[in-house]
Amino acid sequence: MRWLVLLALAACDWSLHRMQEPVACTVHGTTPHLPNGACDLQPPDGIVAMEPPAPPPPLSRALLERGRDRFERICATCHGLAGDGISQVSRAMTLRRPPSLVDVAAQRLPDDRILFVIERGYGVMPAYRSVLAAADRHAVLHYVRALQQRDVALDALSADAQKEARRWLP
Repeated sequence: MRWLVLLALAACDWSLHRMQEPVACTVHGTTPHLPNGACDLQPPDGIVAMEPPAPPPPLSRALLERGRDRFERICATCHGLAGDGISQVSRAMTLRRPPSLVDVAAQRLPDDRILFVIERGYGVMPAYRSVLAAADRHAVLHYVRALQQRDVALDALSADAQKEARRWLP
């Protein structure tokens, strides 16, 4: 029986090299792995095309308030209310503490990377795709971006942003 399994494995086209350099189809390309050698195949009947994701909601005061609410309920537990990575939970973490979301490294991250981490998690941070709807993930992203602007001089803002900020200053 063991010889039969070994013989079957030996007969397979078995190579880790294939895993390291996968063959991918390109538009109008060819491949030996598909019928007719063509990458451009028509989908079978009954297949529904995926819809593109909805565009992000426009930035507004309501969106920032929603983002603040979701951030304080879900993210601040580990990242702290100020987004600086300081919280009761983070103080108890021994392996790796949550990073600051307001430091220069976080400010340089592109929006899609932050959204990806919120959606799918990273390291010990769990995925929040099932907890936060797409619009709420965008709201949290915009709120984090607002937290990152806390040390910006008022006169460095656009005229509209200055007007809005002055409404909230004491």
